[in-house]
Amino acid sequence: MNLRFPLIFVAALSLFCAQAKAQLSQIKVRMEHPDSLVIASHRAAHAVYPENSLKSIEEAIRLGVDIIEIDVRVSSDGVPFLMHDGTVNRTAVSARGPLETMTAEQIRKVRLKNTDGSESDQFVPSLKEALQLAKGKIYVDLDLKTEKIEFLVPIVKELDMADQVFFFDSDWEVLDHVRSLMPEAQLMPRTYSVEDVYRAKKQFNPTLVHIDGGFNTAKTLRACKKLGMKAWINSLGETDQKLSSNPDPKVADELTGPGAKLIQTDVVPFWVEYRGSANGK
Repeated sequence: MNLRFPLIFVAALSLFCAQAKAQLSQIKVRMEHPDSLVIASHRAAHAVYPENSLKSIEEAIRLGVDIIEIDVRVSSDGVPFLMHDGTVNRTAVSARGPLETMTAEQIRKVRLKNTDGSESDQFVPSLKEALQLAKGKIYVDLDLKTEKIEFLVPIVKELDMADQVFFFDSDWEVLDHVRSLMPEAQLMPRTYSVEDVYRAKKQFNPTLVHIDGGFNTAKTLRACKKLGMKAWINSLGETDQKLSSNPDPKVADELTGPGAKLIQTDVVPFWVEYRGSANGK
């Protein structure tokens, strides 16, 4: 029996695990340091692989982002899956219809499209599969596309990932529901004013708070820093479009200038490199 290949495989796996653990430790330092820039990949890293797929999560980990943002919906029989849209029409190869009217067995057979529209080898992953892949490697932001929180929380608890997972929603009542089921849950409320930032602190005591471009100002960011919260802002849309055609750090400086320290993007390689410059590494 040739033992060389199994030994090489075990050594490679051990090295990967060690690197992943070191990567998560570095992310934790950046997350906890008020002045360190943190990068989140939108729907995982989907420039090449299907959005919200296991391969896009693997790619985000490989690229070195800090957080993956993934969208969660629940099947008709109570199993959470990753899907942004209400229907599978845009991202699936042949399936059609609302995901939440489908059973888990039906959803597991739905093959996803690649970014270019061709058929991929990826199927719609369950939340549990996604979290198992991310555990010990990267932080996770759950964008709640469902109010059926009772099906999500037990999975986060089962995998013991409360310290790695954030729950995001614009509806604060949904976040209250999460907290009622899981007092230790990390929440990220969406805010629309400086007054909202203060209310969010009082209601949830979060470490992250989502702000929008309309009040990405020095005043807003001073309040966030004073309250011990990192401000999450999107590079999605116009800023990402500019960076895709012209990866000029000055474009990124305009977004981060007021003081936001957590950037969500589709242009992951640029922002990971920019993070290194911003953090002096």
